Amino acid sequence: MSGWWYNDYTPAPPRAVRGGIKASGKGGFAKKWWGKRWLDVLESFGIGARLSRGRAYAKKGQVADLSIGTGLIRASVQGTRVKPYTITIQLAPYSAAQWDEIFGAIAEHPVVAARLLAGEMPEEMEELCAKRKLPLFPKRQGDMVTECSCPDWSNPCKHIAAVFFVMAEAFDGDPFLLLRLRGMDRDVFISRIAPGASEEEHEEEIEAEPLPAEPSRFWGPEGEIPEIRIPASLPKVHGALPGRLGPLPFWRGKETFPETMAALYESATCRAEEIYRTLEENGGIR
Repeated sequence: MSGWWYNDYTPAPPRAVRGGIKASGKGGFAKKWWGKRWLDVLESFGIGARLSRGRAYAKKGQVADLSIGTGLIRASVQGTRVKPYTITIQLAPYSAAQWDEIFGAIAEHPVVAARLLAGEMPEEMEELCAKRKLPLFPKRQGDMVTECSCPDWSNPCKHIAAVFFVMAEAFDGDPFLLLRLRGMDRDVFISRIAPGASEEEHEEEIEAEPLPAEPSRFWGPEGEIPEIRIPASLPKVHGALPGRLGPLPFWRGKETFPETMAALYESATCRAEEIYRTLEENGGIR
C-alpha cells in the first residue's frame, strides 16, 4: 500500500514569485560552451527527478534573488512553504599566488587575452588552468559545498538545481562571473591582462562653462545664462560607463546591455547636436 501511495504522489506546486529570476531555457539554458560546462557539472551529480524539478523551478522564476561573491553564491528559492528557502553554493577561490600563475600563462597566449577582453571565455583558458592543476569548473560534487534550508534530505535538492540552471544563463551572458567565484573581480582581471585598457574606454572629457555661484542668477528672469558650448567632434566611445559595467547576467534583450546602451548614447548625442545646431542657426543660443 505504501509503495502504491509513493508512486501516485504528485508534488505540490510552488508558490508564485513576483519579480523572480525567470530563466528562459529556450534552446537549452546555456548556448555558450562555458555555460554548458557549468550544467555538465550539475548533470554529473545524477540527481534524477530533482534535476527536472529544478529545471521547472528555474523556468517559472522561483529563484527570488541571487548574488555572486568570492567563492560563494547566495540565493533564495520559493518553494511550497511561505518562507523562501536559503541556498548557498561554495566554490574554493584561487589564492593570489595561483592567480599570478594564471596571469603569467595568459601573458604567453595573446589570443586568449584578446578573447577575454572581448568578453568571451576561450576554451584555452580552461586548459591553462588545468595544466596548473587549477580546474576552472568543478569536476565533481565534492568540489562544492551546497546547502539549502528546505527539509529535503537530498543534497543537492531541486532548489539548488534551480539555482544551477539560472547560473548557467548568467555565465552565458557574463563569463567573468565564473572568475569572480574563483576570487577575481572583472575590472581587476582586465587591468592585469591589459594595463590601461580601462582608461582607453573612457569618453573624452568635455570642457564646460562653470555655472553661476548663485542659482538665482541662472534661474532668475534676468539672470546670466552661461554660454553653451558643444565639442567640435562627437565622442569616440559611446556609452563608456555601461561598457565598463559589463553585460548584465539576466539581461533579456536581443543585443547585449553595453551594445544597447551604446546605441542609445550615440542616438541621443546625435540628436542633441542637431538641436544645438538648429538653435544656433536661428539665433536661439548666445
